[in-house]
Amino acid sequence: MSPYSIRNILSVVNSLQAQMSLPAIQQASTSPAAFQSLQEDLDDQIRASLNKVRKRLEKRGLTTADLAIRSRRAYQWLSFLSNPSSLSAHLDALQRINLHLHELKSRFGKKGSECQFSFFHQGALYQIRQSSGKVEITVQEGFITAPDAVLTALLEIALFPPTRTARRAVKEFTFSEPYQKTSQSLEYLGVAQDSYAAGEVHHLAESFQRVNQTYFNSELLKPNLVWNNRLTRRKFGHYQWDTDTVMVSKSLDRPGVPEQVVDYVMYHELLHKKLGAKRTKHKRIAHTGEFRQAEVEFSGYEEARRLLNRIARKQARSR
Repeated sequence: MSPYSIRNILSVVNSLQAQMSLPAIQQASTSPAAFQSLQEDLDDQIRASLNKVRKRLEKRGLTTADLAIRSRRAYQWLSFLSNPSSLSAHLDALQRINLHLHELKSRFGKKGSECQFSFFHQGALYQIRQSSGKVEITVQEGFITAPDAVLTALLEIALFPPTRTARRAVKEFTFSEPYQKTSQSLEYLGVAQDSYAAGEVHHLAESFQRVNQTYFNSELLKPNLVWNNRLTRRKFGHYQWDTDTVMVSKSLDRPGVPEQVVDYVMYHELLHKKLGAKRTKHKRIAHTGEFRQAEVEFSGYEEARRLLNRIARKQARSR
C-alpha cells in the first residue's frame, strides 16, 4: 500500500508557525495574560487539527506508520506540541531566541531584524534560506531544550559565515540526553515498534534477533528498525544515534539477497550502537580500530562483503 498523504496538514503547520513567529512571540510576551492567551489558542488549534487527522486515519483503517513521511512528521509535531509541557518548552525557546536576537542586534545590523526562526520536526538539524534580504532558519525540534549558548550559535550560523566554534556548539548538543530524548520521541511518536521492519523478503526484527543472540549475547536493547529507500549504491546501512535507529537499504530486500548479507549489515550497524564513536577535538570517528577488529568477527565476513560489492556494481550499472 502506498504511503498516505494528508491533504492540507502542512498548511495547518504553516499557520501555526506564523502564529509563533518571532514578532508574534515578542508581542505576546508583553504581558503574562497575552502569552497565556496565545498558548491556549495554539493548544486549541493543535488539538482540533489532531482530532481531524485521527478521524481520517481511523475511517480508513490506517495508523501513523501508514503516513507519507512529510505528513507523518507534521502529524507527530502536532502530537508532540499537544503536550502542554512540550508547547511551553517550544514557546520558551522562541522567547529566548528573541532575547538573544535583540542582544546581538548590534552585530546582526538590519539583517538581524529580518531573521525568521522556527522549530519543526525535520530530518536536518537546521535549514537556512535566504531571499530578498531575509534569513529564514528552521531548526530541529530537539533544540527547544538547548541552553542559551547553543541557541545563540544557531543564530550566528544563520546570520554570519559559519564559524567552527558555533558549529561545534550545535553539534555537541546533539549528543546530549535532552536532544536525543526529544528527537527519538518525535521520530516514533504514535508508531508501534517494528512498523517499518517487515520487508517483502526479509524481516529486520528477525535479523536483529539472530545477530543479537549470536554476537552480543542478547544484551543489546532493540533499536528502531527501518527499511530505507534512500540508502543505495555503496551505503547499505546506517545507524542514527539520536533516534536509536538502524536503517537498512531496501535494495537488500530482494529474493536474490541471502539472509547472511542482511545480517552482516545489521551486525555492522549494531556495532555502531554498541561501540559508539571516538570523539576528538574536531570530529567523531565511527570506524575506529576497535570497530574494524570487531567487524571481521562476523561469520562469513569476506563472503558478505563480496556479495555487497557485487550488488553495488549491479546497481551502478542499472543507473
